[in-house]
Amino acid sequence: MKHQNEGARAHGYTPGRPPQFVMPARHDPYRADNKPQGEQVCPDCGLVNRRGRWMRAQATPQAHSVACPACRRIADKLPAGILTIEGAYAFEKREDVLATARNVAEKVQSEHPLERIMSIETFDGRLVISTTDVHLVQAIGRALHGAFGGSLHYGFQEGDYQLRLNWAA
Repeated sequence: MKHQNEGARAHGYTPGRPPQFVMPARHDPYRADNKPQGEQVCPDCGLVNRRGRWMRAQATPQAHSVACPACRRIADKLPAGILTIEGAYAFEKREDVLATARNVAEKVQSEHPLERIMSIETFDGRLVISTTDVHLVQAIGRALHGAFGGSLHYGFQEGDYQLRLNWAA
């Protein structure tokens, strides 16, 4: 006997689970293609790269000084994720919205130190949060949508490693 949701599962849908936005595979130009030889330390944030993984650690004296991908993105002012927040309710609850975004970023950064909020700015009555990674901006968008409701829309440019989210409440 065929289960009623079998066809749905075959097309990537799992009942009861919210749909996930998946970007097509693309290469982040700020990430290295191969693992570096030796140890590296970022002169700006102090992260250490050992065997291809950036982490919080004490650098050895032999470590080479190399800016990490997050610090390079910040210096170039080229975010990987941009979240635009709009709507009257979002501005009424602005402090709660920003606290939620910062809490999510802090939690994510504890495990993934390259994922950071680059800036929080106001443009034309909208809040704009820029991040160094596409995963962090997704996590913030989902948290805001889950906590405050509203609508969340995803978009990316073909060929770019940048994700744009719009959240309106």
